[in-house]
Amino acid sequence: MNPLPADPILTCADSLAFEKSFFKGDDEREWQVMNQAGESIGDSLLRDMRELRTIPPRPRILVLVGKGHNGGDALLAAKRMLRTIPTARAVVWPLCSWDECRPHTQRARTELLELAAKRIEEMSPASEADGIDSLRKTLVQQSGERGFDASIDGLLGMQASLPLREPLGDWVKAINDFEEIAVRAAVDMPTGIGEEKVEDALRADFTYCTGIVKTPVVLPENLKWTGRLRYLDLGFFEQPGDESNQDRAGVLRSSVLKRLRRLRPVDCDKRDQGHLFLLAGSRDLGGAAMMAAQAALKAGVGLVTVGIPESLHASFAAQRPEAMWVPLPETPDGGLALEGLGKIRQFLPKATALAIGPGLGTEGETHSLVRETLSFFEGPVVLDADALRPEILSDAPSPDRLVLTPHAGEFARVADSQSPEDYVSQTGSVLVLKGSHTQIVSPGVHHYSFVGSSLLARGGSGDLLTGILGALLAKKIFDIPTSASLAVLWHGRAAEVLARQHGQEAVYATDLLDFLSFAIRNDF
Repeated sequence: MNPLPADPILTCADSLAFEKSFFKGDDEREWQVMNQAGESIGDSLLRDMRELRTIPPRPRILVLVGKGHNGGDALLAAKRMLRTIPTARAVVWPLCSWDECRPHTQRARTELLELAAKRIEEMSPASEADGIDSLRKTLVQQSGERGFDASIDGLLGMQASLPLREPLGDWVKAINDFEEIAVRAAVDMPTGIGEEKVEDALRADFTYCTGIVKTPVVLPENLKWTGRLRYLDLGFFEQPGDESNQDRAGVLRSSVLKRLRRLRPVDCDKRDQGHLFLLAGSRDLGGAAMMAAQAALKAGVGLVTVGIPESLHASFAAQRPEAMWVPLPETPDGGLALEGLGKIRQFLPKATALAIGPGLGTEGETHSLVRETLSFFEGPVVLDADALRPEILSDAPSPDRLVLTPHAGEFARVADSQSPEDYVSQTGSVLVLKGSHTQIVSPGVHHYSFVGSSLLARGGSGDLLTGILGALLAKKIFDIPTSASLAVLWHGRAAEVLARQHGQEAVYATDLLDFLSFAIRNDF
């Protein structure tokens, strides 16, 4: 199985050098790529706006334009949006006079005006004399009664001199404070972000990394400015021998989800589709076991056997009869008792993967059961939640077959002060470090997934990921690191689709399961 393609995350200096080598001074090629970037930003922003609300019939877009190519990208994104929605309008606010802009940015403005001059209002550039109060007043005047449905930050790019100078500093403060912008987007990097420590920047809800992801946007301290990252692949790294090597951090291409799109062989049966044994749940935390089991079933595994406390068995078997629910002895407090090991061992020879952890609880006897279970199974295992304990992992045989799925707090518990790279180098395990932008780390590989939605910040989403990942491991179509990456992408893409249909708030975590099919059957 070929490794998943991941494009490198470069410093600003390396990005500039790469672009110079890639374009070789070919202005027309650069213009074509700028159009590709602008169209991708426009399409992506229209999709992401739906996470907040249904796009209104006559949306208003604020376009902030600098003299460089980020400004051109923003103008072409606005052009795409106005072409897609014939009733949309744009307010264009340039940083400087148009004759100071780079030629491609001027050309982008001309094309925007040619498309929809009557639906565009151009403002005068801000000046130092305006002051922050004047800038705020201007925003109020231009926003109209409904405000702006979206803004696009194309002011500064990766060559910007920081910190921000006036009038830009006041401009950024005024826009950040202005509440009548529904969804805020940034081209490539928010204005004010750079290699140095950021004092102030233009806040974005979504940052669209066009062609190359720059290192400043993945720094945790910049998350409050960048919002959710989206990677727009422009084909820079498709040729072998270019910058896409495995020695540096990279971002996964969401297009690799197509690998999950396949017809099953006509002569297959349920055993050919994998058999996952899930060890999960306690008397007080049974819902986690149910969610993980439902996710595994929905992800297409042939058989799911679930070991749960015996007090949960009757109700769980009635609720989800597709799974085989195995009642196991309980401790007095409702956890899984070590006494159940013999029964578990009866099922392990038939299992092709294990998933352990959701809802197990913190009892020491349950953790002893997990340790013993791992010693009797030689296949791939995903460990999550309460199974992520130093006392469990330190004794686990063949740690290179383990996939660990911690959030930041759980990772600190098992890794002490080690970095993710050092931890996997020492253990050989695959690490799925869950967060705003999940990282998948295995020996020699460090991938980021920018696919997902803040909708996932709710109880149960991690249990669903465990079930999906367990299913992919059990099916054994892909190797362990690839299965981990595909599970993260699939889980995140389903969350995006759900958020665009129903928003980020009024949903259940389990609603995500109904969108797993759409997430792999459709291109984005």
